[in-house]
Amino acid sequence: MKNVYVIYGENFEAVNDYEKEITRNYVKEVDEFNRVKINMNDHTLETLVYECRSSGLFGNEKVVVAENCNFLLAKPKKLKVEHNVDVLTKYLENINDEVILILKNSEKIDSRKKIVKQLKEIGEVKEFSNFKEHQLIDYIVKQVGELGLEISKADAQFLVDYTQLDLANIKKELEKLVLYCGEIGRISKKDIELLCTRSLDYDVFSLTNELFGKNYKKLREVYNSLVLKREEPIFLLSLISGQLRLYYKVKVFLNEHYSQKEIAKELGIHPYRVQLAAQMVSHYDLEKIMRSMIIAADYDKLLKSSYMDKYLILDLFINKLIDGLE
Repeated sequence: MKNVYVIYGENFEAVNDYEKEITRNYVKEVDEFNRVKINMNDHTLETLVYECRSSGLFGNEKVVVAENCNFLLAKPKKLKVEHNVDVLTKYLENINDEVILILKNSEKIDSRKKIVKQLKEIGEVKEFSNFKEHQLIDYIVKQVGELGLEISKADAQFLVDYTQLDLANIKKELEKLVLYCGEIGRISKKDIELLCTRSLDYDVFSLTNELFGKNYKKLREVYNSLVLKREEPIFLLSLISGQLRLYYKVKVFLNEHYSQKEIAKELGIHPYRVQLAAQMVSHYDLEKIMRSMIIAADYDKLLKSSYMDKYLILDLFINKLIDGLE
């Protein structure tokens, strides 16, 4: 293991996970004496180095975590405390081998800084960007596996689509699912539908899928639930339009004999979404899908300019889409 780690990035949930992983790999039993956290917004580098020079109370191994390492940024924010970077530089020249120092920040650090270059030479510097969709799915499968349960990639994808949550909130949903499914040992689609909160995006996704699948009874159920939630009609129409554009793009690529994997790469989305879209558009020609997009554009103008009840206009729009796809 390294003695110094710099971990940063917008995916701060992953940053925190990596910090915990480093700590677990070094300290057998983590407690308040062998893991010390210091907020660098409130404390100086002198305090940080002092902790690094001190051993743990009941052993020599210790992890020191410095949070909000503002001094590593290109333009450090003004704080109540001043950071004398030379103090850290001198420590890095003669580090305590029994202490692991972890420097954390949620923003991008400046790799041109002398201190950052020094940190790279002796330690590990790692950036955590926000997960792309396929990375989030792999993360879910891995996390569930580490907790002794199973979830298929398809069901992990469904969890992402169904909830439309970020990593931090996905983890909260997983906690519920793991607790509920612990005895069964497997998380299924039914469990996700039972325990997790359905997102607006998923409702719109379902609505367009039922529309293209000609399951009009189910379409009405989804539509009525959206109306009951009093979702803004203009916003709903914009989401539906976005889904229609996705269908159109997928159909264009399919007509050009692209594989679903190639389409996913071109559009920057998960192959599972392409697979579902391909199923929906398989029985429709490009002209009909284009017509549905034109209908959406017309009703968008009507919603924004008419004095009619907006939910009535949205209802007319759904009926017009049904007629246009017949």
